[in-house]
Amino acid sequence: MSTDFAPDAANLLDLLRQRADSYGDKLAFSFSYNGDGENRSELTYRGLDLKARAIGAELQQQGAAGERVLVLCRPGLDCIAGFFGCIYAGAVAIPVHERLAPRLSAVVPDARARFALGSSETHASIKAALAALGEGGDLQWSLTDQVAGDAGDWVEPEIDANSTAMAQYTSGSTTSPKGVVLSHRNLLYNLESIRQTWHGDDTAIGVFWLPSHHDMGLIGAILSMLYIGTTTHLMSPTAFIKRPMRWLEAVSAHRATYTVAPNFAYEACVEHSSAEERAALDLSCLATAMNGAEPVRAATLQRFADAFAPAGFQPTAMMPVYGLAEATLLVSGGSASALPLVRYIDREALGQDRVVDVAAGEQSAVSVVSCGRPSPGQQVRIVDPVTRRPCGADEVGEIWIAGPSVGQGYWGRPKETEQTFAAFPSEGPGGPFLRTGDLGFLHSGELFITGRCKDLITIRGVNYYPNDIESTVQDCHRALVSGRGAAFAVTPGLGAVEQLIVVQEVNRDDVDSAEFSDILDTIGAAIVQRHGIEANSVLLVEHLSIATTSSGKIQRGQCRQRYLDGEIAAVASREPLSAAHNRAETKKLETAVAAAELLKVVLAGQQQSQPQN
Repeated sequence: MSTDFAPDAANLLDLLRQRADSYGDKLAFSFSYNGDGENRSELTYRGLDLKARAIGAELQQQGAAGERVLVLCRPGLDCIAGFFGCIYAGAVAIPVHERLAPRLSAVVPDARARFALGSSETHASIKAALAALGEGGDLQWSLTDQVAGDAGDWVEPEIDANSTAMAQYTSGSTTSPKGVVLSHRNLLYNLESIRQTWHGDDTAIGVFWLPSHHDMGLIGAILSMLYIGTTTHLMSPTAFIKRPMRWLEAVSAHRATYTVAPNFAYEACVEHSSAEERAALDLSCLATAMNGAEPVRAATLQRFADAFAPAGFQPTAMMPVYGLAEATLLVSGGSASALPLVRYIDREALGQDRVVDVAAGEQSAVSVVSCGRPSPGQQVRIVDPVTRRPCGADEVGEIWIAGPSVGQGYWGRPKETEQTFAAFPSEGPGGPFLRTGDLGFLHSGELFITGRCKDLITIRGVNYYPNDIESTVQDCHRALVSGRGAAFAVTPGLGAVEQLIVVQEVNRDDVDSAEFSDILDTIGAAIVQRHGIEANSVLLVEHLSIATTSSGKIQRGQCRQRYLDGEIAAVASREPLSAAHNRAETKKLETAVAAAELLKVVLAGQQQSQPQN
């Protein structure tokens, strides 16, 4: 690793102290709910350092040094001060959204923390919510807005680059959330990767709506901006969801040069804006708009560039990126191409894990967007997920990663840590690698993502990517909501052929109920024409009824389970009479398989415990 890649701080505590010394009363963060400056709160670099020392001193007096501390996050600046208060105390920060009950019920018992940081405004309601979940009774609380400690009482803790800084919980798009243990070194190297990918400096201005407990919001927005010494303006995720254009209006008003968001956010701004609203903006200031956290769609990039060209948006500003919590955040980004690089590959070849270029207009063409070059210091390998054999050029496989940003493992889950963070290829040198569970390929040094291993649909030996099928569905009728569908497979019995199921949200404001039958016909025909398979069942559901992660990713696994449990309330559907029977048979089969796997584990344990002769 080249020496010019090394971060310029020893740990996160050292980072904030340096920035406070360098930038003093420069505005570090501001927050207003709608991003419009109304009821705005602010933190300077010096003010954040003072507040973090006061919170850190109180945590130290409570005995939290070296312990895990829940940082209850809500829109605002309190959680930023709370996060750094943990760092200053020498504690391990565990950010979690204070109002998302599914996250609380998963994270709190898993983290087993004895300390918590909240705010006086919501403290009572959060304690009641935790009590209802049967959790939190032994937590020792501090309130970031009523800190009794004094900055002068703070004692600098003995931490270094190898000390654990935080546990960042995964989004839970395919499994329950898991806490990724990140050291100070992991975070600092990733922040330096972001800086080198972005090429930002301390004159930059950022605007973000991302949740502060999520890795893209905390690391990609808050910590990365502080690392560089910029000014950052934050707004509420809820305000964005209610009216997406508030985000771009804030970008325009603050003359922001940098922002980050998932693909669906850019799509939402196109869908929920008028020509007059777009023309009122000035986005010529925006030099970098990172797009990540979910598959980046070529159609979205084009639609956004076309829609906001009158507002001065430059297509060269759009930067597709790839990352995941297990690698701290960023894995790749920044391209040799000035514009986002799109390849068109043959759908049938892709189903066989091969990459074959075709013309953009071909019926069989699938568009895949480059997520840029692997960031400095990262090794990226493409490996067959079954044989662990390194893949050749133009072969699709699982993305494996090694480097200083790869986390230490999952908190309290040694077996899953071994499986995910300690992989070695069956051939050739190298390792250990992080198995991402994502599928993709490398071409000309750039990384292309094709899907998720666990989400892959296999019918009669051919692989189909759910995101590809979902795009086909959403593009076939104006009333079908972009980015809001789930395609998955069920297997109704041993030896049975897997059946394709599609659940898609529909905007009922754009269509009369009498049109539902025609829409279902259109969906079925589009899937047959583009993919050569039939959907066994298609269900249209209300907008915003499909479960997503806190960052907006569709939870296909949860949607599939709700389908099997018969819990999906469809406004219209096309299902065979055998659908209910098939759901029951699939559940029986999966229950039997799970029981068999459990029996294998039990028998293996008994054999290991037998005395040796």
